[in-house]
Amino acid sequence: MKFKFTWGRKLIAGILLAAVVVGGTAAPAEAASKNHTAVMAQDNYRKTLCKGFLGKSYGSVVDGIRCDCSGYTRAALNRLESKGRKGTALKNVSVGAHCTRDWVSGSSISYTTGVATKGAIQWNSGTKKSIGRKSSGKSLSQLELGDVVVYGKGGSSSHIAIYFGEFSSMEAVKDYLEDIGVYAKGTIKRSAGDKYSYSGRTIVHKYGNSKYWRIHSTCSGIMIDNDIAGTSGYTSSFGQWKWTFDTGIQVQKALRFRNFRKRRAFLYGRYLIHQFIQFFDVFGFA
Repeated sequence: MKFKFTWGRKLIAGILLAAVVVGGTAAPAEAASKNHTAVMAQDNYRKTLCKGFLGKSYGSVVDGIRCDCSGYTRAALNRLESKGRKGTALKNVSVGAHCTRDWVSGSSISYTTGVATKGAIQWNSGTKKSIGRKSSGKSLSQLELGDVVVYGKGGSSSHIAIYFGEFSSMEAVKDYLEDIGVYAKGTIKRSAGDKYSYSGRTIVHKYGNSKYWRIHSTCSGIMIDNDIAGTSGYTSSFGQWKWTFDTGIQVQKALRFRNFRKRRAFLYGRYLIHQFIQFFDVFGFA
């Protein structure tokens, strides 16, 4: 009886875990799909921004686009796509802005979303959204993945970057790039006290102790750094951070467990859910 009771408790815990996970991730994605709003998994989003871009020289041509700061932003966002296993299915992303001035004066983004079913994707009609300024303005704490930040000198725009998220240190950024498969483990090397490089090209640069990071194309190449607010003398040439824009793509945070016991409990709960589903399939319960 004790054995059955213990398994019963674990089974209930697994079902509750499923309710939390499904309720917190799948439902928003489904709702967003009905509104034809793109929802991307966080890791997929960041990996797309990095892979094939980090370390490239300023002005390198990718997908026919010259990657200065605005060109990189357009090329990276245009590459976003998803099969819909997490978030919505996504394809045909096209950013209308070709320069920083276009972002400030008003631009748009178009894409096609869909819902993944077994063995197929049901695609919606194309979506086109205006890219507007966010009311959050220049607050670091209100930045969200999917935002871009634009810098200016006087009344003119001068630089653009994509917000990359919060990380406690440049070591955390490096570990994350390896974890999501942008680079193989051990291939990112510390090239200076405040830099990490890959194949001799700087890909992560730390300025001060800010936990807010951006990815952008600079005169030193495409890299990730943490001076969004532009307080460092080394990046002041970009101008002042003046505008924040929402790209119209929602980025869904991933579940990450730094505590081993919590991760083990989560994985065990997922296993129980799988067993529960198999039980119903075998005995033909509707």
